[in-house]
Amino acid sequence: MTGAERSNERGVSNQIHDGLFFHAVIQGRDITLQLPRAIQPALLGLPAKSPSFAGRDSQVREILHGLRPDRDSSQPTPTLLLSGLGGVGKTETAIQVAHQARIEPGWFPGGLLFIDLFGYDDERYLSSGIALTSLLHALGVHKEQIPDSTEDKSRLFRSILTAYAEGENRVLLVIDNASSAQQVEPLMPSDGTNLAIVTSRHTLNIKARIYELSGLDADSAVDVLRKVLRVALGEDENRVDSEISSAYHLAALCGYLPLALQICGAILVDTPRRPISSLADSLQKSQSLIDGLRREDHEIRSVFDLSYSRLSESEKQILGFASFSPGSDISTEAAARLIDRPAVDAEQMLISLSRAHLVEQGSAWGRWRLHDLVRHYALEKVEEFPGQESALIRLLDHYLEYSREGAALLGGSRQGELFTSRENALEWFDAEYQNLIACVQITAKQAELSGYAIEIPHRLARYMDARRLLDEWKEVMESSFRLLQGTEHEELKANALNSLGMVCRELYQIDSSIAFHREAVEVARSMGDRETLARYLNNFGNALSAARDFTGALEAHSGAATLFLDQGDTSGFARATDNSAIALREIGRPEDAVTLHQVAISKFREFGATESAARTLSHMGCTLQDLGRTDEAMAAHREAVAAFKELGLLNLVAHGLVNLSNSLRDGGDLDGALAASSEALELLASTEDAVGRARALNQLGLVRTDLGFIDQAICIFEESLRLLSDFEGLIDVGYALANLGRAHGIAERPSEALHYFEKAAKIFMEKNAATDFLSVQQIISVLSLAIVEDG
Repeated sequence: MTGAERSNERGVSNQIHDGLFFHAVIQGRDITLQLPRAIQPALLGLPAKSPSFAGRDSQVREILHGLRPDRDSSQPTPTLLLSGLGGVGKTETAIQVAHQARIEPGWFPGGLLFIDLFGYDDERYLSSGIALTSLLHALGVHKEQIPDSTEDKSRLFRSILTAYAEGENRVLLVIDNASSAQQVEPLMPSDGTNLAIVTSRHTLNIKARIYELSGLDADSAVDVLRKVLRVALGEDENRVDSEISSAYHLAALCGYLPLALQICGAILVDTPRRPISSLADSLQKSQSLIDGLRREDHEIRSVFDLSYSRLSESEKQILGFASFSPGSDISTEAAARLIDRPAVDAEQMLISLSRAHLVEQGSAWGRWRLHDLVRHYALEKVEEFPGQESALIRLLDHYLEYSREGAALLGGSRQGELFTSRENALEWFDAEYQNLIACVQITAKQAELSGYAIEIPHRLARYMDARRLLDEWKEVMESSFRLLQGTEHEELKANALNSLGMVCRELYQIDSSIAFHREAVEVARSMGDRETLARYLNNFGNALSAARDFTGALEAHSGAATLFLDQGDTSGFARATDNSAIALREIGRPEDAVTLHQVAISKFREFGATESAARTLSHMGCTLQDLGRTDEAMAAHREAVAAFKELGLLNLVAHGLVNLSNSLRDGGDLDGALAASSEALELLASTEDAVGRARALNQLGLVRTDLGFIDQAICIFEESLRLLSDFEGLIDVGYALANLGRAHGIAERPSEALHYFEKAAKIFMEKNAATDFLSVQQIISVLSLAIVEDG
């Protein structure tokens, strides 16, 4: 039964070896997950601990005791709250504790999660719903399995943490910068085994064990100064001990606050001959000029003022302009554009600001972020500098220039001036795409900047396609399209429609995809742009193929190929030719399809389009398999997989492996088929493609059936159907039902087999899958007769 046994090249799975299984009920739906045995701390970027941390030894020991798995307590508190005013060192204390707890044997074998809620920053504030989505992603939960409501996300998150605890894989959660109980409570574990450390400027009512952090005692504050100086200048640095009275005076002027002490220490590091008494005198004079502030604000602001006054005009400018960067961090290159200076100059300024503790180094070299107190201070100071609007325009232009070239490179264009390779472009987008989305959000609100909000999504589309960020892709394109309404940007409108059609097809929203593509084609025709029309026709054909209208798809692809040929676009012609071949295979002309596949491969290889050639090889392998040329099909799939691996396209590697598994199975190599499908499932364990996972499970179920593991295969097919429950319009449901019926038939359960075959036949008839329908009908007739004869 060839048709009912098909598996698709996009197949993926949620299987992770050596992990743990988790089952929960959310909003009436069963959600089955396979989770990694341990969470990798790097997933959410636990910051490095400061080498000059001092003065909290007793509190760190007490907090660590509260985290011990063998702590004496009849009523364990799952949450520890570190509260205190800004700059008191809450985050650093939590980081120091987390690093220590992570390396203690047996304390948190499940790993650690870290998230900054930006609770006191209006622009970067994370709601509990957004924070939970981020945490669930870090845990490997696929987007389509994340519920909509915050309450259900919280229930799922807590249930997963409980599953870890039950598997003796306790997890530590560090939640930084919470501003309210409402923001943090949905994130807190509730099982009493997994623990959380929360930091906040307020004493939140969250039923936590509270550790109130105040300023350091005088000796500890002086020790911070001593450590800062000696870490930077060596153990021979003795200004603190030689001017011990002035050191205590300076510590008092800093309010014994670690942030202020670190900044003053940085000033002394930069001026190795300056006496501590000189710095203390300057700080005292600065404080005398400040009135009307709370004590803690008085001290922090005076330290900021003192440090700020030592900056060069350029350093002040880059600090101020960086404060209104739309994202959570900024690259050296982007900061350079803000001040219209070379990157090498900007880097030196940022390094200087980092030494002054006014900016922090980000998660990787070349990225920078501001402490929220510093950011608010810098936002006030930036008013001193003219040209803020010009700086923002330069920053937006920077993002647009890089995203244009990066998108072109991802689309197959040759290397430009900004990136050395496709991988280099992907790395840039990985680092910047959140900033790009933030740019879209802020520019969409300003009419004079709306052009950026219109264009940036178009440049993000190729990246989001490559990284399978499908929901984000659709969201930014919808934003762009809304802004285009009522404008005369016909080309951009058409491009937005085309992009929406593509992402809807990837999301299996096929009717919407066809509608968007049809409108895009009409706009392109009205513009008289034959080159654009060719591209849109080709994509329209792909949407029609997804709807199983292969005759319409062939017409669209053939029209596109003709237009591409007329324009001298060899790459476009090759793409349309390959797509035409796929349609020919589906309408029963596989020999003609092979010929077109070969033409497309030859054209792609002429101009070095390795990825496109590999994709076409994969398609040709499927066509060869339909022709029964199994050895040739295996060779094509192996070559495609090797090319995808060379390019680092793991998603396509997995798809190719599923195709290879199918060919190996047809060739009788069941062990090879099992190995190929298992490797594919491992590679795509964290994908968000429910349909792809269902298709991969379908392939795995077929191999398991052939190996004689019938009950196992039945469970696999049932899981495939569960994943497809939201996609009833897809023919894949029919394949899974037919294969489930086949497994029940082999297990000599004819009534169950007949039930599933009848459901499959109905779908095949609705989808005009004549060959599949007739094959299943024949089986239904045999089963019906057998059931009647058995009485």
